Amino acid sequence: MLNRFLGVLLAGTVLPSFVLAQETVVLDEIVLNAESGDTLDQYGYLARSGRQAMRIDTEIKRLPQSVSVITQDQLEDQAPRTMLEALSYTSSATPGVFGFDTRYDAFYLRGFPAYQTGVFRDGLRSFNGLSSWYRNDPYTLEGIAVLKGPASSMFGVSTPGGVVNLVSKRPKDTPFHETSLSYGSNARTQASVDFTGPLDEDGNLLYRFTVVARDADTHLDGYADDHVLIAPSVSYQISDTQKLLVMGEYAKSRTGAMAYNWFDSSLPASDWKVTDEPAGDPDYNIYDQEQFLLGYEYTQDLGSSTQFRQSYRYTKVRSDMRYAARAGTSAEDLVPVKWTRYHEVASTHVIDAMLEHRFETGSFAHTLAFGADYTLAKYDAHTGSTVLGQAANDAMDVPFSAWRKQTQKGIYLADQIERDALTISASARYDWVTTDYADVDSETGELASGQQKDEAFTGRLGVSYEFANGLTPFANISTSFAPNISQVYENTSDSRGAPAEATEALQKEIGLKYELPDGNTMITASVFDIRQDHGMVLVVGDDERNRGIDYNLTSRGFELEANSTLDNGLNLVASYTHMKVTIDKGTKGTKGKELSGTPNNTLSLFAKYAIPSGAMENLSVMGGIRYVGKSFGNDTNTMRNSSRTYVDLGLSYDFAKQGHAGTLLQLNVRNLLDRREQTCTAGWCYQDEGRTIDLNLSRRF
Repeated sequence: MLNRFLGVLLAGTVLPSFVLAQETVVLDEIVLNAESGDTLDQYGYLARSGRQAMRIDTEIKRLPQSVSVITQDQLEDQAPRTMLEALSYTSSATPGVFGFDTRYDAFYLRGFPAYQTGVFRDGLRSFNGLSSWYRNDPYTLEGIAVLKGPASSMFGVSTPGGVVNLVSKRPKDTPFHETSLSYGSNARTQASVDFTGPLDEDGNLLYRFTVVARDADTHLDGYADDHVLIAPSVSYQISDTQKLLVMGEYAKSRTGAMAYNWFDSSLPASDWKVTDEPAGDPDYNIYDQEQFLLGYEYTQDLGSSTQFRQSYRYTKVRSDMRYAARAGTSAEDLVPVKWTRYHEVASTHVIDAMLEHRFETGSFAHTLAFGADYTLAKYDAHTGSTVLGQAANDAMDVPFSAWRKQTQKGIYLADQIERDALTISASARYDWVTTDYADVDSETGELASGQQKDEAFTGRLGVSYEFANGLTPFANISTSFAPNISQVYENTSDSRGAPAEATEALQKEIGLKYELPDGNTMITASVFDIRQDHGMVLVVGDDERNRGIDYNLTSRGFELEANSTLDNGLNLVASYTHMKVTIDKGTKGTKGKELSGTPNNTLSLFAKYAIPSGAMENLSVMGGIRYVGKSFGNDTNTMRNSSRTYVDLGLSYDFAKQGHAGTLLQLNVRNLLDRREQTCTAGWCYQDEGRTIDLNLSRRF
């Protein structure tokens, strides 16, 4: 089915631009942009304003908090295959903690795990189960806003390190059509379609239709990366004051259930080395995932200074894992010893309503926002293992393992106050969370169930002042709150845990933003201190299973980030982070140590230069470098991860001078030097992906 789709796409949309060249009329160049500009104002690699950063429209340069925005142009140039790759040039983001793994968007922000409670889409929280995580395809996005540090007072339940708010592609009022076909390493073939524009003559009814279809292997034996996605959306201008946007998405994927290679843990920790042998049986390594999304956004202007916004989203994720773990005394004699089956279904309803009102008190201008949100989320997991082989595992009636139902209610109030160059931003929120749970003891088979209630007040106060020379110093203090959905264990040998206390954190941050006189470059520097209580960190138990342990952490660091889009054709994004995450409370022997998997220093630089004239006009050259410094491989700090450097390269050529305006050929090479290093986190070791090459031919019209 996929091959037929690729053939139709190639024959019907890409090739005619070349085959019918003699019938082409050369017109003036028209730049077709994929972004809608509806909720995020962006220019090249630079984001200027948008409520995706702080939920109310504001200039990012005046926002008294560190914000990174990955724009549509940066996504298109870097061509990330996953959200982890999209974050790889962002300061304080650590997307490679678990090596290569396309199953999950597992990343850290400012040293804290952010994958469970740090992901939002269009301002609404994403809830993940144990394994059923909603996968976000970068091709469906027109930007990613990363707000650093605690943000619960505006976004609700979230991680101390910050939130990643994914901005979905939205219908445009000007026609835009894109088809593309790419081929790359490991027999990776992908086709995509992105169409948008008006459906009626008046332009009141707009649509967007995005499709992705991929058939691919990976460098891991038996680990596929197949994916099919359909994302339609329609917006309707009901009246001059009312607008409704309805969005949907369906995706089905197949990857491997085990994404890591074998290493001999019987050796001293300092001698552990990941091999090229998969830890699972390559002939039986399947992770099927099916997901669905449906939601809407409604806005109504209640006069010239007041707007009501309401948004809702329903998601459902089904996962089915089948794999066989292998064991042996060396990498050469590994054999399957246990076959495992895992089923899980996770679903979420989330709704948010907000009233925004602009007014003045004397010489102060206010943007006041008052809102409430509600989340109902649950997951149901079943798992079982056998030593009888693959056939017995496939036929297994998988027993119940764990169940969660969580309801969250929150109310919030925010006021952004401006007077000339001064900006004061304040927000406050209160959340009530109830979690019903049931878990089966992994050893005794006994069922433990109950109910946990958490509630908390969170707040944020920030101030900035924009000087005439472009310098804007800022400072803020903010808190976060996140109930933990898994059990917490006192010791690594315990087989039964207990409901974990909610994670709370306090951040203090000071910084400086500088906008160059041309307005096309923004530089941000900040120093932060985050103290977290009752954070859940996964560690390896005595039975080699992961367990959540109650950790208190302190993260201190310095960030420097620059985004630039110049008129001479140069686009650039650069970042540097120095950070240290200290364990204040954890398992035995970890107090005062550094948290594993968090490098002290990271540095990245990515640049694109579009040659403006001459024989090489319409050719763009891209290059990037990513440095990840040393870190520890376990929380007792007896293992070390070495530093590593990756080089990325890209070329693109627009065939406008040949009479094919809108036809682009792009080459992206990731990890050019083929560095395949290992990284260990919480005592488990993983391997990076080697060099990948992707060639993409696209047509915009």
